[in-house]
Amino acid sequence: MDGEDRVNGSSGADAMDVNWSRRSFLIGTSSVLAASAIALFESSNIAKAFSALNGVQVDSGMTKVFQQDYYYIPNQMTWRVGTPMTLHIHNLSTTHFHEMQIGRGGFQRDPNYFTDLRIQFKQDFWDGVPVTIEEEHWVDNLVTNKAIVTSLPKTGPWLITGAGNGNFSPTLRPGGSISLKFTVPNKPGVWEYGCFVQGFIHYADGMKGTIDILPA
Repeated sequence: MDGEDRVNGSSGADAMDVNWSRRSFLIGTSSVLAASAIALFESSNIAKAFSALNGVQVDSGMTKVFQQDYYYIPNQMTWRVGTPMTLHIHNLSTTHFHEMQIGRGGFQRDPNYFTDLRIQFKQDFWDGVPVTIEEEHWVDNLVTNKAIVTSLPKTGPWLITGAGNGNFSPTLRPGGSISLKFTVPNKPGVWEYGCFVQGFIHYADGMKGTIDILPA
């Protein structure tokens, strides 16, 4: 092989390396972008940004909330007074029980403890609200409080307690789910939801979100 052949051969190999590197780069970049897109759309902050560009997006119909350790997806929602809704809550954790209280006005503290143990919101969103339970799976307990629960599933066993036992909230076992059908009551303003399991630890670790309820 003469000098020219060696040069051409070397150039060809370099070209192949460049082409392969470019192809690897494009494939790798595409994979990263796809994964990033999924992550971005899973993020409530990005969802809110898109909503801001297109006007306020009001949740209606079937609305899903996923529970994990220790956060909700989404962690922000917008409802409108008078809108029929089905709130489907699904605990994706494989190890922890989780609940979803909705309320506002600060916290109530457990008088039986000397420490600052917060157990619920001072105002219960569900007070006086008709609620129908359409589906349940691996529910540990349900505190009905002053909600007007028009239908309870006959499966179980799981504990149901009434007024005076805390705010309305379903507590789900790992993998559990429940669907609550209701019409958004005339309670406009900002509400908060959170998990108070394990003596406020879940809430303190970030398991909370907000609901902005718009007037009809």
